[in-house]
Amino acid sequence: MSTPRITTKLVLRTSKTRADGKVPVYLRITANRKTRMRSTGIYVEPKHWNGRRGEVRASHDISDALNAKLRDLLLEAQQHALDASSAEAVVSELDGGAGSLTGYFERFIASLEEKGAHWEWKKYRTTLAKLQGCLGKELSWDAVGREQLVRFECYLRSVRKNSPNTVHKELTRLRRVYKQAIRDGALKPAQDPFLVYEKPKRQRIERRKLTLEEVERLAALGKEDGLQPGSVNVLARDVFVFAFYAVGMRFGDVALLKGDSIKGDRVEYRMMKTGTPMSVPLSEPALRIADVYADADTYLFPLLKKGDERDSVHLRRRIASRNAQINAALKRVARLAGLEPEGLSMHVARHSFADYARRQGGNLYAISKSLGHSNLQTTETYLKSFDRDAVDGLADQLWGKKSTQKHDG
Repeated sequence: MSTPRITTKLVLRTSKTRADGKVPVYLRITANRKTRMRSTGIYVEPKHWNGRRGEVRASHDISDALNAKLRDLLLEAQQHALDASSAEAVVSELDGGAGSLTGYFERFIASLEEKGAHWEWKKYRTTLAKLQGCLGKELSWDAVGREQLVRFECYLRSVRKNSPNTVHKELTRLRRVYKQAIRDGALKPAQDPFLVYEKPKRQRIERRKLTLEEVERLAALGKEDGLQPGSVNVLARDVFVFAFYAVGMRFGDVALLKGDSIKGDRVEYRMMKTGTPMSVPLSEPALRIADVYADADTYLFPLLKKGDERDSVHLRRRIASRNAQINAALKRVARLAGLEPEGLSMHVARHSFADYARRQGGNLYAISKSLGHSNLQTTETYLKSFDRDAVDGLADQLWGKKSTQKHDG
């Protein structure tokens, strides 16, 4: 097999423009129509960049020093390209074989984007930005040890003002990157700084939840209570109550329901978060709400529009936007029902169902299946945020009816 022609070019990545207006200079390496981007660690304002020549303009105070560094990197890349079989191989050589933490982290993020995991990509991009804000832009594997992880933890708490659980999540994401690097052979197990560093534990969260009686108060609201027919408040109330009686359905899944998702006295759908197919029985309150919206052209509830599913990124953004709107309306509805609006959101319907099911003596396995959890441990953790009573029979008896249809769990 012949060596592919590999091209190299210095470019500005305007998509990564910083708050101060400066843009990073990247080395773009292309082989077999596949491109890899490698950070140079240099940031300049667009007015100081000559895109045609691929260099910093003389108008910049230290243009000579910056251009010297860029030329050295470009020459090194071109030398590696003579014998390399791919753009990835050139990047690996530039990073020193095993690569750098920054380079690997960026590739990890890029792989999430390629898989369509938009929200994960967004979260890990934020984690990398915080890590670089604390320890510097270009990080080698050797530059991060226990001391640096402790410093990063303190930075998240004191500078970024992150909550204890956010600090835990950021360090968990960084830990995942290290684990993947070890699996990929980019890092030796003995180089893992988490072996000598203990992450802070998650703090128990007091989740907001409503009792069945409070959900019924919401469902019973009418015009005489100040709930105007056809308003977003009515839609928010109906979607919340439906989600509760549909065994704690997530907002994104409710938003994606179509008219034909209702099969008799059941709702069938595929969970957006996990892709798990679900088929659950609906109680009378949920069926009554579904009947009201049954004439919807495309979606069961008027939360999305035709075409919103054209791509996954647009769809998730649209769902997030509508979720925020419905959450704001829920607080207004809560006030009409005489309930505390603070902390009330669509996800509270899920919390409320789980707590009600537990209090009714629901079987942990059945609750887990209803919530679509992948394992019982996830459900146990979920329920611990309420009180710590024994957890144990669920399904149709919760609503005082028996299902006559059998289905796969």
